[in-house]
Amino acid sequence: MALILLLLGCAEPDCGLGAICTVAGDGSLGWNGDGLLAPDSWLYLPTGLAQAPDGRPCVADFNNFRVRCLDAGRLVTVAGSGEHFYSEPGALLAESPIENPMDVEWSPDGRLTILAVHESRVIRDDGTGRVEVVAGTGDEGFAGDGGPALDANFGQPCGMAYAADGSLWIADTQNGAVRRVGADGVIETVLADVPGVQRVRRGVGDEVLVVDSFGGRVLAVTATGDTRVLAEGLLYPWSARLGPDGALYVANSGAHEVLRIEGGEAEVVVGTGEDGFSGDGGPALDATLSWPSDLLFLDDGRMLISDMQNGRVRSVLLTTPPA
Repeated sequence: MALILLLLGCAEPDCGLGAICTVAGDGSLGWNGDGLLAPDSWLYLPTGLAQAPDGRPCVADFNNFRVRCLDAGRLVTVAGSGEHFYSEPGALLAESPIENPMDVEWSPDGRLTILAVHESRVIRDDGTGRVEVVAGTGDEGFAGDGGPALDANFGQPCGMAYAADGSLWIADTQNGAVRRVGADGVIETVLADVPGVQRVRRGVGDEVLVVDSFGGRVLAVTATGDTRVLAEGLLYPWSARLGPDGALYVANSGAHEVLRIEGGEAEVVVGTGEDGFSGDGGPALDATLSWPSDLLFLDDGRMLISDMQNGRVRSVLLTTPPA
């Protein structure tokens, strides 16, 4: 627990059980430098969240064209030069442009993977800290099923996840498709006709969570296309994660809230449902959010929320951490 608190730079009195606090971003949308104290740093539409193999929580800083991590209370860039251009294969990740990183993840072998939405492709660390393309030509469209993922075209994909078997799943948003890249590098469409598919996240066993933003649903999907509905009637959800308690947590973005869903029953755990910014240091249920775009669970019982339109990453202690 002490390591997590050190990485976050989050004061325990402000983030007690059931309370919410800001751990990164001061609400200014823009760029004010690197390596600053995380609460004093500017974020510009933080979107996807992920945890690095060394435990650092990281965020896709969409309009700053960077991936940044919380490290000893400071926000540091691990990928992206801040330039508004396509990434450069072979360039150092920290020196290459990245055209609007929307989502971020680490591969099973520990390599940073980035979905650059306006590049319509997925890039990652080649193992030496340099840019390697793993899926997508960079041209928008829909093509490539049955062939190498490097030859595939996507329509501004917005989410990705590595499944339990190591395959890479991609939410091909404008094409309304969920696509899978197998260990052999071949891409296929697993699910079609899902307009507005926003995110994919690892589920239970061989299932992957699929967030259908326009349809207001969260689905569980297998590689063979078997599908079941986990939640519906939501308002433009952007992301969903399985919590450490086994329940489904949803960033119900259009309602500016976070839901916990278990046994078909939903309860609000963060947010009043009003659009705004308030509540730090107090109960999470009394706080206001502005379009929460992703969630991340840490080992100490905290849930991080990418509070996108507020330019912040916020933390809620849901359970008492283990001794």
